[in-house]
Amino acid sequence: MLIRSSVLVLLVILVVTCVAPTVAQDEGADYEIAVVRYVEHGRLLVEMRALFEWLGWMVEWNPWEHRIDATNGVHGLTMWIDNAEAWVNGGQYWLDVPARLRYGKTHVPLRFVAEATGCQVDYYGSWVQINDGANNMIVHIVD
Repeated sequence: MLIRSSVLVLLVILVVTCVAPTVAQDEGADYEIAVVRYVEHGRLLVEMRALFEWLGWMVEWNPWEHRIDATNGVHGLTMWIDNAEAWVNGGQYWLDVPARLRYGKTHVPLRFVAEATGCQVDYYGSWVQINDGANNMIVHIVD
């Protein structure tokens, strides 16, 4: 039973990590991804790269400082792994839950990052809709 559960979790993780956009979506188009539920202190954390790339933001990882830098050429966001401090467009913010490393991937608090990049976030139980004003990303949450 434990082996079967472990294999199922591994397959879900492989499917989720293979479904990442590489460019911003066509205007008005919906984009859907599935993520394994990762909640910490009531905050949903998601793999950051899929969200930022869907938005058309460039993401850089500094492994020495465990720092994430994301920019769209005009706006910028900086976060650190396991550090509640974040910077958005030169302003300092304190997070309830910081970015985390999980399974070798960087996970960030979904609402904070989406709203910091100018998106509207709406939760519907097992899925989340993120709207950037022109496009929707639907995030299906898998247990």
